[in-house]
Parts: sequence; structure tokens; C-alpha cells
Amino acid sequence: MGLNLDLVGTLVAFLLTLMVYAYLLKDIPLFYSIYRIAAYLFVGVALGYAAVMAWHSVLVPRLLLQLEQGHWWNLVPLALCLLLLTKVRPQWQIGNITIAFMLGVGAALAVGGGLLGTLIPQVEASLVSLNPLHYQARAALEGAISPLIYVLEALLMVVGTVSTLLYFYFHTEGGSRRLAALRDPILNLSTGFGKVFMMFTFGAIFATTAISCLSLLADRIRFLILTLWSWLPTL
Repeated sequence: MGLNLDLVGTLVAFLLTLMVYAYLLKDIPLFYSIYRIAAYLFVGVALGYAAVMAWHSVLVPRLLLQLEQGHWWNLVPLALCLLLLTKVRPQWQIGNITIAFMLGVGAALAVGGGLLGTLIPQVEASLVSLNPLHYQARAALEGAISPLIYVLEALLMVVGTVSTLLYFYFHTEGGSRRLAALRDPILNLSTGFGKVFMMFTFGAIFATTAISCLSLLADRIRFLILTLWSWLPTL
């Protein structure tokens, strides 16, 4: 009689699901130990999968094969990776070269991506969205009373974005008192709007996260019930 791999996989998934739910009884040492075993298994499998994917998807095609073809400049990233391994000894500072390179490249990509990929396209889209002529076809298709409704929606998004950014505006004391008297009320009003928009945003994110977690919980409970129901005839 051959080994039914599907049955074994279902049994393993069933047991691991129960082991994870043992966290609900973490005050009991036995159940907490069971949960930790499941957590260690998850971390170990994830690290093993990541190592295999790094070898087959990164090291072999982008390093070893490139070196075989005579692309010796790929030794530079290899040397940087080897330098990073020296960070296991805190007193060795040579690994900071790799960290500095990573931080510099990451900061450049973040700033460039933020400007060219987010900020500038968002400003352009905002300017276009404030034009009523841009919504004539959409208003006719959806039967809206006036394209100005869409303009108001776009204006609300612009006000929310700007006020939220101004909430994180910091300034030092000094300068012209007249300028400060004109600036402070505007900043206070805008930061108030920014707080309101952030409260709505955080509430929506929390609600979405809660719904996602409840959906996952319902799916796991359904899996447990269906698995038990399918095993009942064999018991």
C-alpha cells in the first residue's frame, strides 16, 4: 500500500494549525511549548526556503554563471557580501563598507523613487484631476449631475495630502514676527485637518487588517471542520 502524500500533507497542516492555536492557552506551559515548536518549524522552513531560492535564483544565475562567462566585475558584489560576514565580530569594522554602500544605494533609490515614482506623478495627476473637463465623459457615462462632483472629490484628496504633509512640518523659533503671525494660524488649521485625515486613514487600515485576520481565522476553522468531517467515516 503506497503512501498517500495528500493525506500526510493534510494531517501535517491540521496538526500545525492546532499547534499555532495553542498560543491562545499560552498561560499553560505545555500549550505554550507546543506553539513554540510550531513557530520554530515555521522559521526554520522559511529560512531553508529562502536559502534555496537565494542559491538557485541569485547566486547561480547572477554570480557563478556570470563568472564562468568571464564577467569578473561580479567579484565586487561577492567581495562586499564576504565583508558583510565579518560583522559577526563587532570589533571588526571592515564590514561597515558594505553597510555604507547598502545605505547609500538604498537612500538614493528611495529618494529617486519617491520623487519620480510618487511625488511628481501625484502632483501631475492632482492638477489634471482638478480640471472639470477631464470628467465630462465619466459624468455622462455614470449619469452624474455635474463633473464638479469629481473635482470636489479630487480637491478633498489634495487637501488631505497637503494637510497631512504639513502636520509633519517643523520649524525653529526666530525670523519675522509678522511672518510667524501669518504662518502659525495656517499651520495650526492645516495640521488639524491632517490629524483628521490620519485618524480616518489609520481607522481604515485597522479595519482592513481586522477583516483580513478574521477571514484567515474563518478559513482555518473551516479547514479544521472539513478535515475532521472527512475523517469521520474512517474513524
